Amino acid sequence: RVNSGGTQLSYSDMLLSIATAQWTERDARQEIYGLVDELNGIGEGFRFNKDFVLKAGLVLSDTRSIRFRVDSFTKDNMLSIESMWDDVSDALRLTAYLLTSWGYNYQTLVSNNAVIPLAYYILQKGAPSNFVKSSSFKQDRRDMQRWLRVALLKRTFSGQPDNVLRPVRGIIKEDHDGFSADAIYDRLRPTSKSMDFAEAEIDGLLSYRYGQRYTFTVLALLYPWLKYDQRFHIDHIFPRAMFKRRELEERGIPEDRWHLWLDHRDDLGNLQLLQGLENQIKSDQEFEAWLQGECESPSGLQVYRQQHIVPDVDLSFEKFPEFLEAREEILRERLADLFGVDLDEKGVAGSA
Repeated sequence: RVNSGGTQLSYSDMLLSIATAQWTERDARQEIYGLVDELNGIGEGFRFNKDFVLKAGLVLSDTRSIRFRVDSFTKDNMLSIESMWDDVSDALRLTAYLLTSWGYNYQTLVSNNAVIPLAYYILQKGAPSNFVKSSSFKQDRRDMQRWLRVALLKRTFSGQPDNVLRPVRGIIKEDHDGFSADAIYDRLRPTSKSMDFAEAEIDGLLSYRYGQRYTFTVLALLYPWLKYDQRFHIDHIFPRAMFKRRELEERGIPEDRWHLWLDHRDDLGNLQLLQGLENQIKSDQEFEAWLQGECESPSGLQVYRQQHIVPDVDLSFEKFPEFLEAREEILRERLADLFGVDLDEKGVAGSA
């Protein structure tokens, strides 16, 4: 497997070469690499590659075999992708813009394969140019967004994604009047790729921390009101700058309790989503003082507490461990409610 210059080719390079040789009207290599660059330049950027585009091409063109194998890249299959290339490209572009409108980028989109069903659905709808913004597709977008978040957190497309892509494609092809999330959940429930959550998995979601790639998706579920097409930040409620030994010592906190602050600075319970400008204003201000300046009226404070899931406890830095425990319990209950999990009983209580 070498090219004309003697350079060894990877398996995916070989598959791309096969595709290039089979296309008759277009240069497959130029089209595919050009689309990759275009997709990765949308919004804050993504990390799509030629493998993703080739796989998406197989799925979106309704090729029977979607395995990333030579026997999937037959002449007929490649000609089918070429004949549909404009529609496939449009669907993938719209999907990338849709992901951007939900706040995703190269850091937070943890699975490229998970977005292929979204592109397939958009293609089945005719890849309308107004899909991302038109009110007529509002319910579709809402259902697709929720489904994607679940798929990412459940790591539904890890391991052997073809075993999920095939049945999901079949469901969407059969009924694309609306995005059939419930039908997908039902189809996958008896398999190892079930999208239902159990109580232990709720606790697992709470274990994600600042800087981890899944943290954004967990927070996004908890902030349904946020406009993700605007620039926002994952913010530490109690600023990172305060979590220093000197600060703890000056506040008279016993040294044997310092770990309750230092080890939990980046916990999910100390994170919130803030619009970028608001976060810049907040900066390293002590949370209690900043909140008093931000919310001048009792009603304003109540709205902020509700939107950012701030428990009704002492918000001084000295009481951070108590704040963290109270907020994590609220987050746990919110997530359990979102996923239909009964915290009083172990196991799954409902569909995602």
